[in-house]
Amino acid sequence: MPHTRARCLILLLAIAAALAGAPPVRAQQPQPALTINQVDAAAYPDVRAVVTPLDAAGVPERGLTPAQFQAFDGDTPLAITAVQAAQDANVPLSVVIAIDISGSMAGEPLARAKQAATQFVQDLAPTDEAAIVSFNSAITMAVAFTRDKALLTAGIAKLQAGGATALFDAVQFSTFVARSTSSPRRAVVLLTDGENDTGEAEAPGATEAGSVDAAAGAGAPVFTVGFGAAPDAEYLREISGVTHGQYRAATTATVAGVYADIAALLRAQYVLTLRSAVPADGKPAALRIVATVGGAPAAATSTYARGKAPPGALQATPVVTPAQAPAAVDAGSSAVPLIVFSALVGLILAAVAVVAYLRWRRQRRILRHQLDVVEPNQRQAAAQGVPEQPFAAAAGPRVPEIGHGRLIEITADGRGEVHELGGGPVLIGSNARTCGIVLAESEHVAPEHVSITLRDGKYRLRHAGGRARRTLVAGREADIVTLEPGDEIQVGRWHFVFEDEGR
Repeated sequence: MPHTRARCLILLLAIAAALAGAPPVRAQQPQPALTINQVDAAAYPDVRAVVTPLDAAGVPERGLTPAQFQAFDGDTPLAITAVQAAQDANVPLSVVIAIDISGSMAGEPLARAKQAATQFVQDLAPTDEAAIVSFNSAITMAVAFTRDKALLTAGIAKLQAGGATALFDAVQFSTFVARSTSSPRRAVVLLTDGENDTGEAEAPGATEAGSVDAAAGAGAPVFTVGFGAAPDAEYLREISGVTHGQYRAATTATVAGVYADIAALLRAQYVLTLRSAVPADGKPAALRIVATVGGAPAAATSTYARGKAPPGALQATPVVTPAQAPAAVDAGSSAVPLIVFSALVGLILAAVAVVAYLRWRRQRRILRHQLDVVEPNQRQAAAQGVPEQPFAAAAGPRVPEIGHGRLIEITADGRGEVHELGGGPVLIGSNARTCGIVLAESEHVAPEHVSITLRDGKYRLRHAGGRARRTLVAGREADIVTLEPGDEIQVGRWHFVFEDEGR
């Protein structure tokens, strides 16, 4: 026993000595960051990339040289033939400034947003151009792309608040306008204080998924500004994420600073011209760019297509010379594997052709919708113009409404629990911390599956459970729906009936 205690004491002393000599654990230090905002491979093998480097404190990094950048196609290095700082006069910017002018923006919110947007315009370089898009129930091209700051400022000053919020249409329209330019740098700055609250009758062509797809394919970063207390932050973050932009929250006191930060990010961009030695094959490639910022590396990855495959590339087959051909062919053994191999190649080529056709048809459908619904032109802008209204400077913040709506749960035995909706918003889902109506966890129920809000005396239901789960209203799959008394709502296996004593 004494020997055992002595061994334990020696072991404890050894551990203590080791711990005393070990270096202290240090907190992870902030690291620099890099964002690839745009990639243009239309002139492949030349590839143009627009990037934004930030130092460890999140401040845009200026004065980087070509030697501080590296670029790769997968593991293959790309030659960097030019690096231009965005503040140079020969790297112009085209930016779409989209502003929510719905009724909830009346008064001080819109006044502060207009002041911030006006200062943003004044900070543009002489070679930069901007367009002003306003949106409420309709989308209006208030000012088309121009370098005339006086014209842009006048267009912002004329904006008046009123109506609902066609947010999905606004995102789709703004990114379409940005894509129409040929500038080496493009961007969208979109401000809103709410969520999409137009029903099918008001905005039949706009859906959440469609607007995300349109933004992702526009090739321009979208900087979204969630203004006030109730913006759809989840949706805005998704739009900024798929476009390599940023989401910022703002209030009437901070919105000017948020616009100034976005302007600083755009001024700190770099345009890299790269040259690839990989032959054009039309295949997707992973572009990786590394920048040395403050002595530390920062990396980012994006994708692009290696030009177009040369004609007949898929049909090319290896030529077998007589020297390579087998001395004899056994029809009973070699012919069958050759036939099987040929059939497999044929099936693969057929599958590739089908996938390419489906992708082409989908892109064509999106483009057709954009041309039919949101293509900017002067006559449409005039037709969708927002009527002049008195500027409600004294209107103050929006007062919450008093509602009398309720959901009645339908069980196998008949009518069940009654859930009062009041002035909303009310969340339905399996997350007990955030949802007012909590459902048992299920693969068919999202943590936050449905939100119901009250606006202008009407309750609007918005599906928030993602594409893998569904919400049915009156037996039809729902995205954004204005509820009517008697509507039956189905979430997973739960059924509710909507009633409203106020209607």
